[in-house]
Amino acid sequence: MLCNAAIIIAVILGVVSCENELTPLGSNFLGEDPENIIKEAEFDVKTYSAPVNPVQTNNFPSMPFGFYEDPVYGNSTYSFVSELNLGFQNPDIGFNVELVDIKIDIPYFSTVISQSSTDQTIYELDSLYGNQSIQIELYRSNYFLNSFDPDNISETAVYYSNFDNEIENNLGELLYSDNDFLPSPLEEVVTEDNIVNGMSVTDTIERLSPRYRRSFSDVETERWKEIFFVTDPATGEITDIRSELANNNIFRDYFRGVYFKVNGVTGAGNLVHLNLNEASIIVTIQSDSIDVNDFDEDGQTDDFIANPQSDIRFNFNGARVGFINNEFTPEALANIAASNDPLNGAENTFLKGGAGSVAVVELFGQATNDVDGESPILTNVIQNQWIINEAYIDFYVNLPVDDQGENEPERIIIYDYDTNTLLSDYVITNALTDPLLANLSHLGRLERITNDDGSVDIKYRIRLTQHLNDILAGNIQNNRLGIAVSQNVSLIGNNEVLNQGGSTIEPNIIPLSAAISHEGTVIHGNLSPILSKRPKLKVFYSETTN
Repeated sequence: MLCNAAIIIAVILGVVSCENELTPLGSNFLGEDPENIIKEAEFDVKTYSAPVNPVQTNNFPSMPFGFYEDPVYGNSTYSFVSELNLGFQNPDIGFNVELVDIKIDIPYFSTVISQSSTDQTIYELDSLYGNQSIQIELYRSNYFLNSFDPDNISETAVYYSNFDNEIENNLGELLYSDNDFLPSPLEEVVTEDNIVNGMSVTDTIERLSPRYRRSFSDVETERWKEIFFVTDPATGEITDIRSELANNNIFRDYFRGVYFKVNGVTGAGNLVHLNLNEASIIVTIQSDSIDVNDFDEDGQTDDFIANPQSDIRFNFNGARVGFINNEFTPEALANIAASNDPLNGAENTFLKGGAGSVAVVELFGQATNDVDGESPILTNVIQNQWIINEAYIDFYVNLPVDDQGENEPERIIIYDYDTNTLLSDYVITNALTDPLLANLSHLGRLERITNDDGSVDIKYRIRLTQHLNDILAGNIQNNRLGIAVSQNVSLIGNNEVLNQGGSTIEPNIIPLSAAISHEGTVIHGNLSPILSKRPKLKVFYSETTN
């Protein structure tokens, strides 16, 4: 059963297979070692691809949005739908209400680089891919997103990356459009115009981190105004707030969500992760009211306040679902299908985040049908009572096939493919740890190595030292492993994969960090024509007995 991502601490997937042949690299390979000398052994590893069907997306901690052009796999478009929640239920708007402004405010994920003496802050966006604008549209959604499974209310509802067809079939009116959406790393400066000594002065009210912050046009404002307020049909003036804003349950049924849709792309476009947990629609009004909270601090709560401005916020922290529309090239689809060969392995293995592809492995070769169901190679190693000092596999990027070069994903993750758990080598890190620096001793970052002839090797080194010791000690089974692309190896949790009746090799669960990832790569498999690039399990061990 899939564990909820909020409480789960083991997750993930992998794909790496080990072949049968044991190759000794030193003398006395399985002999007596009275001086406890560190010895070295190498095992073939069989790898093959496993295509991933539409993935669960309603538990994403951030929301990918935009367009990504992958040079190997093709194009992917990311959209989403999100509920709105009342920031303050049944708000009192006073009387003589005037609508000043309605704006959208969605922060990006960013890092502070420097701050000047003038309080200007320089930021860098953490998750922007591509630098060309795209066209976006926001529609009202008429589809009600359940928080719980309607067939079993004790279970959380699961929505998949192909659910956009259902939203498209229940589409409401267009609420907003932008023909030039391109995230900027600049801080957002909020200003206010005031009159000082008879002169107009612009004051800085607030400095905000980079975000998408836009006021709606007059036409768009009128659409939102009809959603939130009761108006006089003759004058269009606001007379009251709508009764549907009394509480969140009523409001969510009345206004079922906003559909963020990518409608057009220029060139390579852009993809960014949005921080919906801090996003909002901000409605600014000016009205007359009674000072029941004594805001003017005059000791009276029944006096009249004329024309104060106030904000009504609608948050994006309700149910939401991300959509992934892949347009993979025919060549990419054919390559993934051809490399899905559990019997022989493959020349290349294909890794693509989201509804893409992962890779799979059986360490120490296939098990036999004898009593213990264990592979002969593994039995031999166990009988010799090895102590594993270090074990790793180098996975080489196939540059002739994958020409991404500098755009290769920096991290990949390995997991137990059969139990959907992390390996014992994984260390749970602080959530604030830089994703590029987390778990480096286990999940090596992408390495670029320049050879003597000027050629470049690109590889990932995955260490499995504790995992192998646990296998040899009988603490765990020698299960298949899985490998997937991950933008953030610190992000732990499981995501379901939609069962479409395909191959039994296709995963039904993948790591959350793989589901939310958009990048792709190609790595050499066990049938690679370049023998030095084939994945090998390298083991450095000591023997305790003959």
